[in-house]
Amino acid sequence: MAYDFGSQTLGIKNPFKKEGLFKAIAGTLVALIGVYTLIQVSGALKEDKIIGWTYAIIGFYLLVSGARHTGVGFFQLFRYFVGRSVPTSLAFNLSRSEQDSAKMEKPALLYSAKSLHSMMMGRKNTTFIEPVGFLGRFVHSIFPKLTFLPYPLRKMAQEIAGVTINFLTGILSFLIVFFVVTTGLAGETAQLFALPIMGVLLLLYLVVTWSSAARAINSNRETVLKSAGGASFGGLLALSILVPVIAGIYLDEWLSVSDNTKEVFTEASGIFSAWGNLGLLAISTIAVLGAVLPLLFARMAKAAPQTEVSEYRENMQESVHPNEIFINIENIVLANRRYKEMPNRIYREFDPQLNEQSDGKGSFNGELLIETQPALAEEENNTQQDGKKSILSLVGQIFFIASAVSFYFLGQNVIDTIGAYNDHKALGTDENLTLLLQAVSGGLFTLFAWLTFKSASKILDAASHLFWGEMHFTSLLMYLKTEGTYTESKLSTGMSIHDSTRSENTVVRSSITPWVITSRIKTSIFATSGMKNLEQPRFIMSMTKNEQEMAAIVDEIKGFLREREAIAAITNERDLSNASQIHQINQQSRAFESGSIDSRLDLKEDEEAAGYLRNEEAQAEAEQDAPKGASSDDTKQP
Repeated sequence: MAYDFGSQTLGIKNPFKKEGLFKAIAGTLVALIGVYTLIQVSGALKEDKIIGWTYAIIGFYLLVSGARHTGVGFFQLFRYFVGRSVPTSLAFNLSRSEQDSAKMEKPALLYSAKSLHSMMMGRKNTTFIEPVGFLGRFVHSIFPKLTFLPYPLRKMAQEIAGVTINFLTGILSFLIVFFVVTTGLAGETAQLFALPIMGVLLLLYLVVTWSSAARAINSNRETVLKSAGGASFGGLLALSILVPVIAGIYLDEWLSVSDNTKEVFTEASGIFSAWGNLGLLAISTIAVLGAVLPLLFARMAKAAPQTEVSEYRENMQESVHPNEIFINIENIVLANRRYKEMPNRIYREFDPQLNEQSDGKGSFNGELLIETQPALAEEENNTQQDGKKSILSLVGQIFFIASAVSFYFLGQNVIDTIGAYNDHKALGTDENLTLLLQAVSGGLFTLFAWLTFKSASKILDAASHLFWGEMHFTSLLMYLKTEGTYTESKLSTGMSIHDSTRSENTVVRSSITPWVITSRIKTSIFATSGMKNLEQPRFIMSMTKNEQEMAAIVDEIKGFLREREAIAAITNERDLSNASQIHQINQQSRAFESGSIDSRLDLKEDEEAAGYLRNEEAQAEAEQDAPKGASSDDTKQP
């Protein structure tokens, strides 16, 4: 969204300063580890080029990762540019002065004018939809208030619940495999291969699940909850039973392994065990739940899903043109409700339709749907949870550093594996084969440790960004529908024969039936850093009655109707003086023509004579317009 500067700011400050500080420190530490690794490259190249290049790759990755993380942290510490057009509108903004901003924010719009009208008329909130899938319904059943949170938080809770249940199911599956293999149900050969292979496959499944959850939480533009079923859990349990058994039936027949080889694999399988990596996953799961759940519970406690509106309906008879009603409501009443003189967000434009009929009669109707400029809700954007948010950010950065350290040791294991392979290739003894398998086992352990810590840090980082970036706004949402009929008539004043000025007005009598619905809504948006910091979907969290605002709007409309003037008068002092002079000239002229002040007809008689003449003229016109065959008595005036 464009940065529209104005001297009257909206009071929105940078919410990511603490998170950016933690990121900058963690990124600097990781970059230093990368520099330390690169320093060893020159010495390693002299001994072995492969080992030297391995150090170079490890150091380059750590340096780039740390520098990028540091850059993101510093970026969050920079000035937070907030213009006067933020936050995003609820629907497409039809305000003529905000067309450029409306086009830029269009991809982030969550509602339409039709859906907002439906929400106000039906007293409902379409933001809150039911979860989809077994896991989604299970989580929302345990935490009922989770339904009344914005999509990003609901999705985050659902993803974290998914990885937790996946981990518990994985532990159960591995226990089943361990029981089947150790009891000999899978066969003698399967005891050597089944447990390590199933452990690797299980760890791959779990780290992929964690990585997928981190990506899903990080995409904060999601506005639809995805299905989260439970089929994978049952499949994982079934495979943990079937694979070892089927493998045990065929491995003994297909493979003929010597005793020495069995001894080597037995020793290697004892060195590599998935239990160590499962323990790291358990620590990561506990850390994620311990850092996220307190903030999630505090956010659910604040959820107040109200769907109430204030309504006004009445039939009024007023001497006012329908267009005047629409102009007053749009340019006076609604303009008075602007926040810091920002234009209102128009979601359904006030386009009054006047259907003119014969004899000065007609009907009219018009609709309007507007939202005032959202104001930052100070009571909602408090700092009570900043301590918990800081802990969440700190834990996430600790896991980021742990992932960098794990990657460094992974490189060391790769170097050890290369050395063991060279020794086994040169000497070819069982002892060297054992060392090679041990190096491979150590490499697998550090590989899964790195993937585990990396995925956990991404989940914590994404959750931290959501909690720091949530902002709450309050605004007035108003729907107005006006219908009615009108008739025209003429009103004349100053018709005396002695009147020097005359006013003739066309009076429009309107029968007005307004239907006004207003609500004070609270909305939530998840800000981010960069040019589109507040160009994100905005969610309606609650709709509350606003009887005082409704009463003020109605009073302003009625006050305008009461103060309308049906007769045109002279308000300019010069015009009033000129009219007085003309009146004096007319009096003098009448006195001169009569020859004296005491004329044969006084003022009252003159007026009666003038009235008689007008009646004669009206009677003559009526006789001309009367149909043939009508008697003259029918057209006589009394």
